[in-house]
Amino acid sequence: MQPLRVIQPWQLDSEDPPDLNAFALRFLAEGDSWFSIGTLNPAKNSNLLHEMAFSAHCLAVNCAMPGDTLRRMVQMNRDPRFVQLLCGRGAYAWDGLIVSAGGNDLIDALGTPAVDPKTGAAVPPERRLLLTAAERGPASAGVVRHLSELSEPGWTTFGTYLRANFDALVAMRDSGPSKRRPVFLHGYAYPMPRPAGAGLGLGPWLHPALVAYGVPPEDWRALARELLGRLGTLLATIAANDERYPNLHFFDSAAVPIDDAEAGHPGESGDWINEIHLTWRGCEKLALPWARAIEEVMAA
Repeated sequence: MQPLRVIQPWQLDSEDPPDLNAFALRFLAEGDSWFSIGTLNPAKNSNLLHEMAFSAHCLAVNCAMPGDTLRRMVQMNRDPRFVQLLCGRGAYAWDGLIVSAGGNDLIDALGTPAVDPKTGAAVPPERRLLLTAAERGPASAGVVRHLSELSEPGWTTFGTYLRANFDALVAMRDSGPSKRRPVFLHGYAYPMPRPAGAGLGLGPWLHPALVAYGVPPEDWRALARELLGRLGTLLATIAANDERYPNLHFFDSAAVPIDDAEAGHPGESGDWINEIHLTWRGCEKLALPWARAIEEVMAA
């Protein structure tokens, strides 16, 4: 197996650019911190692209630049580097797109407070995902009591937002030389909410929202699984809608066994380098089967 060669967009315009024709498959990649976080401390962690391997020499131009630790999907669709390479002047006919999207959008939505800090007014349920202690049901309902009833409009709003951004992504793809080429999406492994950031003031990401909403710590792991499971189902549903989103392919990362992090641990634990990012070994566990799934699609 050959490691995926990952380069940055600027390298295409360097004095010694890679010969794209020398690679069996050429991908354009864009996304959130699961494609970029490894560049912050390569000795300790990695990302999914860096751990991919294929049966032949393949290349990915990665528009998820170092330090892009929280990227909304709407920002991805407006990234001038990504847009230019996909459908701008001089765009290339990529064999496929590799996209990491939705996880940080979910984190942003989860962090919406119950009370607007600027106005002091209550935030309506259609604009948030979590319920306050006064709104949620009895403990016998399980972790869904933190999300049920009033939060359902918020989840509907989130789904509408994500679908609209995939509409934009597909429209850009189909307006350039990569028209109807496959787009590969992944789901997310289940993190343990805990006070484990990435350093330099980055993170934690889930933990603050659960504390702010008074979610009992014994519910944190199960609630994270519920939320990331819903996101995975939403991404899979989007990919399955071939009429609206032709040639999208979803890989269920949650189906791959990952060593869980210890509750409350402030640093590297299990296959997790921090609260929401995997160690290089954790990335490898997900990246290798995803690369095989991508090759199967390309071969077909």
